[in-house]
Amino acid sequence: MAKAVASIVIEDYDGEISTVKPNLQDADAGATNYGSLATDLDEIKDAILTVVRGEIRYVSLGVQFPESGVAVSDVEASREGKWLVTMRDTTQYMDVGNLINNPGYGKLFAFEIPTADRTLLPANSDIADLTAGVWPAFVTDIEANVRSPWNRSAGAGVTPTQEVVTVHYVGRNL
Repeated sequence: MAKAVASIVIEDYDGEISTVKPNLQDADAGATNYGSLATDLDEIKDAILTVVRGEIRYVSLGVQFPESGVAVSDVEASREGKWLVTMRDTTQYMDVGNLINNPGYGKLFAFEIPTADRTLLPANSDIADLTAGVWPAFVTDIEANVRSPWNRSAGAGVTPTQEVVTVHYVGRNL
């Protein structure tokens, strides 16, 4: 098995770029599950588009594919404004018989999404209300497709699970 990490390049109003790199399910020998990986990546990309103001420029699984040719016209699309998505690995065991403990069970992990759309925040808060607006669909897509760094591919019959804990608006250039 090979580690599959998506690379989603987002451009802001000033033409600056930032990259989101969520873990995906492992690629199997010969990458025969490439179609499944591509579907996961498309769903993550679609979820991200609902919460940012910038434009996705490239998406890759080892090769960059051009995405949007649309010029960024929103002056609020700044790569320094990001969503910090914090998740928890909720898969306790990595096998059907519950004999192999998941070393990441209960652990938090995070990734950032640049050009965050701050209008999606509730008044006087930097934390998204994950039960309102576009957030429930975003959470569903992210939880179904992003994988924990400790458990990207559980054993046969076990589907890794993870949950979105919070989505914070942060301002930084990392």
